[in-house]
Amino acid sequence: MNEKELIPKDKFDLDAVARLLPAVPEQVAAIACPLLEWIADANWLVTDMLLRVLPKYYKELMPEIEDILTNGDDVILKNQIVGKLLPQFPEGSLVPVLPVICKLANMVADSEDDEELKESAVNLLGQYHDKQEI
Repeated sequence: MNEKELIPKDKFDLDAVARLLPAVPEQVAAIACPLLEWIADANWLVTDMLLRVLPKYYKELMPEIEDILTNGDDVILKNQIVGKLLPQFPEGSLVPVLPVICKLANMVADSEDDEELKESAVNLLGQYHDKQEI
C-alpha cells in the first residue's frame, strides 16, 4: 500500500486512519509529519481515531515529534502532542523529549494557547515522575 493512502484526505477520512492499523513501521515513519499534523484540531473526526492508533508507532513518530516540539511554531499541535499523544507512549520512550518538555513547562506563557501548552507539559512531567517513583 502506498503511504499516501494512509494520510487522511479530510477531517472525515476515517478509512485512511483504519488503513494505518496494519501499516508497517517504515510506512508510518515516512509520513510521520503529515500524520501528526492531523491531530492538531481536536474537533476533527480523524483526530480522536489517530490518537488511538498513533501510539502503536511511537518509535517511528518520536524523531518528528522531537522536531515539532523543538522547532515548530504550531502551539496547538504541540499541545495536542504533549497533552494527548505523549501520555499514551511508554514512559521510557519519552526520555529524548524530556528536556524539551521541561522547557515548555517552564516557559513564560504569552497567550492562552501557550498557557495550555505549559499546563500540558507540567502535567506530563508529573505523570512521568509519578511512574518513575512507583
